Amino acid sequence: MTQPARTSSARTARTSGRSTSRATTGQVHVPRTGPTRRSGPVASGPHLRLVPPARTTPTRVPARARATGRRRAPFVVLLVGLLVTTVLGLLLLNTAVAVDSLNATQQRQANAEQAEEVARLEQRVIAADTAAELARVATAAGLVPPGAAAHLVLQPDGSSVLLGTATPAPPAVPEPAAPTPGD
Repeated sequence: MTQPARTSSARTARTSGRSTSRATTGQVHVPRTGPTRRSGPVASGPHLRLVPPARTTPTRVPARARATGRRRAPFVVLLVGLLVTTVLGLLLLNTAVAVDSLNATQQRQANAEQAEEVARLEQRVIAADTAAELARVATAAGLVPPGAAAHLVLQPDGSSVLLGTATPAPPAVPEPAAPTPGD
């Protein structure tokens, strides 16, 4: 039996997704009107047979082919050397980047710790700068509050006038009494 011929237009119509009604070229399937079984010898295609090679002796490699192999060896060694050098260079660069990253992380930590220390010191300065804290520290150091103050005012003619009455500050700690010679 013969199969229907496939034409390029049928393939094009199938692949493009649209149907066309163009006429086909090539073989067309025509149904047989005669008997369906053949009688007599069946004609087959050409007979195949194994053909031995032309030479039975081993072939020699031409000198040109051997020279090509010798010429390729230095090139291959050069390529392998470049590849190894590139890989080692990338490894060194990667290591250097990792070390720099570690150093940067340590520096960031140190900066954060120092920023915290600065903030603590600023809080201590702010707390020590209040009037009550200054009075407490002054009293602890042995200072006493001053008495009433007097002011000198300079006159246009160069003389001065005392305003107010100056009183001395009370002693901070009573001085120990000096031992009497008779005791």
